[in-house]
Formats: sequence, C-alpha cells, structure tokens
Amino acid sequence: MTVYYPHLLVLPEYQGKGIGKLILDKMQEKYKHFHMQMLTADGKSVDFYKKNGFERAGKTEPMWIYQGNEH
Repeated sequence: MTVYYPHLLVLPEYQGKGIGKLILDKMQEKYKHFHMQMLTADGKSVDFYKKNGFERAGKTEPMWIYQGNEH
C-alpha cells in the first residue's frame, strides 16, 4: 500500500518550532506499515522532508495542469 500525504503547511510565524515535525512524525507512525509514503515537496520544504527521511523518487519530474497564478 502507498500513502500520499497532502500538503503540510505551517504558518510562517509558527515554523521552526517543531510543529511540522510533530505532525509528520504522527503521520509516519500511523502509516509506517505502508510500502511507500509519498508527498510533493517544493522550495524550502525539500530540506525539511530530507531531514525527516524522505528522498527524491528516482528520476521523477513534477508535472501538472495548474490554473493558479501564485507560482
């Protein structure tokens, strides 16, 4: 089985206080028996997820159809 994590967002004023790690630890505890844990990371979040055991999924490339304008 594979679990796909949604976006994990912590308000900037609360970042660096261990909240994101606590949430991620709880999610990993719940899904530790799954074959694979997947998520999408970008920007500064990549380093956070790497520190918590995630690694790039092979030679994957991000792809999407996106209608927003904030990127």
